[in-house]
Amino acid sequence: MKQLVTLALFARATLGQAQITIGQADMPSAGDTMRYQNDTPTTFDAGDTGPGHIWDFSNLVPQGEGADTAVTVASTPLLYQFFFNNPFIYPDWDADYAMKGASIGFAQLQIQDLYDYYKKSGSAFSNVGFGATINGLPSSVQRNPVDHIFRFPMDYGNVDSSFSTWNVSVPTILYFGEEQWRHNTVDGWGTLYLPADTFEVLRVESRISRSDTIYVDQFGIGFQLPAIETVEYKWVAQGMDAPVLTITTLAGNPVGARFYYDPTTIATGVNTVSTSDRALRVMPNPADQLAWVALPADAVSAQVLDAEGRTVLSVPTTGRQGNTSFDVSGLASGLYTLQVTGRSEVRTVRLSVQH
Repeated sequence: MKQLVTLALFARATLGQAQITIGQADMPSAGDTMRYQNDTPTTFDAGDTGPGHIWDFSNLVPQGEGADTAVTVASTPLLYQFFFNNPFIYPDWDADYAMKGASIGFAQLQIQDLYDYYKKSGSAFSNVGFGATINGLPSSVQRNPVDHIFRFPMDYGNVDSSFSTWNVSVPTILYFGEEQWRHNTVDGWGTLYLPADTFEVLRVESRISRSDTIYVDQFGIGFQLPAIETVEYKWVAQGMDAPVLTITTLAGNPVGARFYYDPTTIATGVNTVSTSDRALRVMPNPADQLAWVALPADAVSAQVLDAEGRTVLSVPTTGRQGNTSFDVSGLASGLYTLQVTGRSEVRTVRLSVQH
């Protein structure tokens, strides 16, 4: 993962938002590891987007860590590389790296030990196919045409579509094929708050429709299985390899959130910071005049810190518990940290001031 300097991001965001452009250099390369945390949001407003926007997802809870590692194509099984390591015969499928994928299995079809192959260029970032052991035999399967996950250069307002398909045939047993339609809209840009980091981002809405076709030789019948529409909302930042936040919905309902999480980069100017207590909340956020914080029972002191960790406002805690108000009208618009010191730990939460 490319190095992230959160303090610099805070300083830039404090000076004002700026629309970014995403390109080939912001995608993964072989050797990169993309770590993330998972959460399951109970509510999600898909329409909360636009230019110069602020998205506050600082209340996401890290519930399970995962990691994706991009490996060289040459390090994957040799028989998987047929389409993906041959720039002379198959230049459109000549992959830049591969990534371990999930096995697929049902009835008489078992696809195991799977690697997805990806290609990046100045015009697109694409999934070009996969290699796997299919019913015990190593195979190489093209997406033809390929799935263009992102088109470049990516800017606010861009709209693009991609159609891709792949199929496998197990002689005398069955045929399985998948068709996929992807429609991308870059529908927002601005600042994204996560539990431990802040990013300047573009938001991409990816609407994905799939249809599977199965033909079973034994019975001489075939049928199609349309899948429920999947929508992936992705917040993409420069130099981060993968989206820093992805929220996936099925039939309009949120089913999962995957987000970048590095608590060691919290810029508070203190040594001991707890991010495990999710009870610390500020409302409204962004705030203009008055803001409220639900103080924990053991609160000893509370301060608003600027991007350099300096105290710019003290919040009263003596004799207080529960919702406590404080006036931010005298603070300049920008990003701050509310730091609450308890008897045993320090809690923090992001605070945005907008006038």
